[in-house]
Amino acid sequence: MVQHGLRCIAFCKTRKLCELVLSYTREILEVTGKELVDSICVYRAGYIAEDRRKIEADLFEGKLRGVAATNALELGIDVGHIDATLHLGFPGSVASLWQQAGRSGRRAKQSLAIYVAFEGPLDQYFMKSPDKLFGKPIEHCQVDSHNPKVLGQHIACAAYEHPICLQYDENHFGSTLDSIMTTLKDKGFLVNNPSEPFSSTMWNYIGPEKNPSQTISIRAIEHDKYKVIDKLNNRLLEEIEESKAFFQVYEGAIYMHQGVNYLVEEFDLSSRTAFCRKVDVKYYTKTRDYTDINVLGGDFAYLPAFKTNHLKTTTQANSCKVSTKWFGFHRICKSSSKILDTVELRLPPYSYDSEAVWIRIPRSAKIAVEERKLEFRGGSHAASHALLNILPLHMMCSASDLGTECVNPHETRGMPERILLYDKHPGGIGLATQVKKLFGELLLAALELVSTCSCASASGCPNCIQSLTCSEYNEVLDKEAAILILKGVIEHERSYFEVEEASDRS
Repeated sequence: MVQHGLRCIAFCKTRKLCELVLSYTREILEVTGKELVDSICVYRAGYIAEDRRKIEADLFEGKLRGVAATNALELGIDVGHIDATLHLGFPGSVASLWQQAGRSGRRAKQSLAIYVAFEGPLDQYFMKSPDKLFGKPIEHCQVDSHNPKVLGQHIACAAYEHPICLQYDENHFGSTLDSIMTTLKDKGFLVNNPSEPFSSTMWNYIGPEKNPSQTISIRAIEHDKYKVIDKLNNRLLEEIEESKAFFQVYEGAIYMHQGVNYLVEEFDLSSRTAFCRKVDVKYYTKTRDYTDINVLGGDFAYLPAFKTNHLKTTTQANSCKVSTKWFGFHRICKSSSKILDTVELRLPPYSYDSEAVWIRIPRSAKIAVEERKLEFRGGSHAASHALLNILPLHMMCSASDLGTECVNPHETRGMPERILLYDKHPGGIGLATQVKKLFGELLLAALELVSTCSCASASGCPNCIQSLTCSEYNEVLDKEAAILILKGVIEHERSYFEVEEASDRS
């Protein structure tokens, strides 16, 4: 696009993909058009505000011809005239795709939007049936206004504008208002003075910020961040949310910023700072980690049914604690994507509260898998991947919003016999509740996806049970076992409710 004089945005699904796209493009331009190398850059969350403002201004003024961007550039920023948009993989919703495509062709000029599909079931589904994409309605946005992390920040801003009264404002903010205001009081953000008339129920903002709304990020839910510093000039390159930091920066990590490779040489946990320097290497790094999901308040007994259009299920949605541990990282060759070597890593675990939705795998399904001498853990892992892969077809979300229990090939501990998806946003944003309503529909769609895929490999393919976001590199997967498990869950749910309905009639 840039070589043909077209100003464009390449929308990427992840921050790392943005950096890789920029790096690969610059390598090409070094050979085919050196004068264009500095006319492209990356725009994404994490960059400091000063850098983002400069990129926005350069793009608006025409100094930049191309930008690789995440959905941070999807809306809300005037970037001037854009000729074309590239969409690298389905962004997770039709709404996002059209919003991104609408960035080009403004001011009554012609435009071009090109959707480049990845090797995933959703992308390939739209490649085979483009009418399903172009005829699909815009999804409803899911917002959980009761997420405690969101609500705490919201209440601080509201109290700054006008004192909050528990008696009246609970109707607007929900039943957790009292406990959240107490937490904010303990942190020094709110105060009430019982000695004055009516003040015992009135809460005022007294926080350290002159205007609290100016300190709240609309790009991330978290306040705690890690800094990435260039050792050469002590320049702040980026701030990374705490929940994502250990996936990107650690001693030995290759951190990418504007297509330039930096090697992290020091990592100070106490000050939450990573010190790095520029390097010229032909590899990138990826952590080795595992995540445990501890469901709180859930129980493996069957509960009252939740009926969908296709199948009643006993699916549960519960609070959970998500705990991640890091034990190493891979160095991966850029050109071939082959693992060059593996390095051990010691980092403290990270935990946060969220929400999970899950269903029990019946004993009969496990027996059926074991009788055929198939891998049960690989089957439950694959079945969970299948649900995750088809989920964006049914609700507004992306692969980065939800996760599942990925099986480590060296894991010796027993694992719960369940299919589970969890909200990857600290505190949860209401996705688990929405998935619960659709779970029966998702089970049927996942079974169809896996059983109709023509791949012959026991470990499946990216079009059925493999996932680009799998933390265990899709190592423990069993396609045949997944089919048996999905069939077993569906049959067990149907028979369970047939008995229940017969009992009710009698």
